[in-house]
Amino acid sequence: MILATFLGGLVVGVAAYAITDKGVDANPYASLPKVAEPAAAADVARALENDDPKALSDQLDMTVLQQLQTAIDPLLDIRSIKFVGAVEKNGRVLAAYVAGGRTSDGTDIVRGFVLRLTGDQIVGVN
Repeated sequence: MILATFLGGLVVGVAAYAITDKGVDANPYASLPKVAEPAAAADVARALENDDPKALSDQLDMTVLQQLQTAIDPLLDIRSIKFVGAVEKNGRVLAAYVAGGRTSDGTDIVRGFVLRLTGDQIVGVN
């Protein structure tokens, strides 16, 4: 009798759940369209990977260079840069990268940073 009551309650509960379940809620955050790696951002990534300060100073103004330094700190020796992806909205592009390398004490670490572009110009780093 107890087992029958338990099984009956289980069946009724599963049936009620199946009837009242609304499914998965819609994502409240709209996704942005993905775009290819911007050329200006790829040039900066290449300059970082090749340890080319002249190319960086030619491509970025002093404010953006300081933001980039803050974003990749404490990396001193960058050994790899990987493009993760880019999204675009209203002509503004965010291009994400992951940099791997060593700190001043020889520790291997990975740092992520995002280049902000407007048109073909890098206007900031997060």
